[in-house]
Amino acid sequence: MKSIKTHELTPDTIMRSATGVIVCLAILSGVLFYIWEIDSLHYLPGVSLCPFHVITGMSCPGCGMTRAFLALGQCKLKEALALNPFSLPLFSVMLLYLCLGYIPRFLQQKVFLRLSIPAVVTLWLFHLLEK
Repeated sequence: MKSIKTHELTPDTIMRSATGVIVCLAILSGVLFYIWEIDSLHYLPGVSLCPFHVITGMSCPGCGMTRAFLALGQCKLKEALALNPFSLPLFSVMLLYLCLGYIPRFLQQKVFLRLSIPAVVTLWLFHLLEK
């Protein structure tokens, strides 16, 4: 009798799978745009998938990230940064993670986190004050 090999569902497996799906969707957005001239950015429904936005009516620090990743897939850097300024750094880290299999140590350091978290919150507050 053959035994069926099962794969253990670890946090790393989940993270790698989710990262791979996001990067593949961004690349697919670029392929659709450059080969068939289908701009996936304009085909997204107007429904918000963000629970924070649905409940409060305000944007969260991650709002616009999906559209920004699609814009990055289409090489629309300016549009991606306008949608969410943290899309390029985050997408870069995701690509590093997929290629290397781990997140580089300098990105995991407390100093980096202590600088990046206030930057995200500050930019988010400025974004909220603009509206």
